[in-house]
Amino acid sequence: MTDPQNAPMPPVHGSPAPGTPEVVGILGAGRAGTAFARVLLKAGYGVDIANTRPPKALRHHLTIHAPGAQAVEPADVAARTRAHDGGAVILAVPQEELDEVDPAWVEGTVLVDATNTWQDEILPTWLEGAVIRGEPTSSAVAEHFAGARTVKALNHVSHSEFDDAAQLDLPVTQRRALGVAGDDAAARGRAMALLEAMGFDPVSLGPLAAGEVLQPEGPLFNRPLRREDLLPHAR
Repeated sequence: MTDPQNAPMPPVHGSPAPGTPEVVGILGAGRAGTAFARVLLKAGYGVDIANTRPPKALRHHLTIHAPGAQAVEPADVAARTRAHDGGAVILAVPQEELDEVDPAWVEGTVLVDATNTWQDEILPTWLEGAVIRGEPTSSAVAEHFAGARTVKALNHVSHSEFDDAAQLDLPVTQRRALGVAGDDAAARGRAMALLEAMGFDPVSLGPLAAGEVLQPEGPLFNRPLRREDLLPHAR
């Protein structure tokens, strides 16, 4: 019997159409953020991207690493994506810089937490506390960005292989599988639809806490997986 939460995804509501592409916001224009942007642009999405650089300074960086992405002020990263049912923003900044992200910037969106905790990284106090308590970091992210609907995804595939890992030309069942975890079922479904549109096979792991298996040193981190590898970890 097919697991309902991992049934084939229906067409994306508000998905890109000629002349009116859906827009995804990205916070972070490093190697991961620009890799996400390139794949989204190839899939037909518009991309608004922001980091600590002023948009004018960021534009040259994007012409090299994510041509077609639009540099915006951090406060405007969700401005265009909100037009599509509240929108989606990918959080791709180092966790040590999360206190520089104003929760108001992503309020009302589906916030895709693609961040990871690395050894010796200086973390915000609210996040360090969660790590010390042994809690999944996304639970703390969700609490900090309470105005958004947080989903854990995109963190367990290396940015260096992300472009090649996204394979739109293959049937969904033959693509690399990526896990998605979130307490809000609709937000989780939206993130899954986005991953499918980017060229992956999305697998729902269930609630946000289930995303712990996607973190560094977890059983699913940075491994080329298929759906059957992820399903045993679904709750």
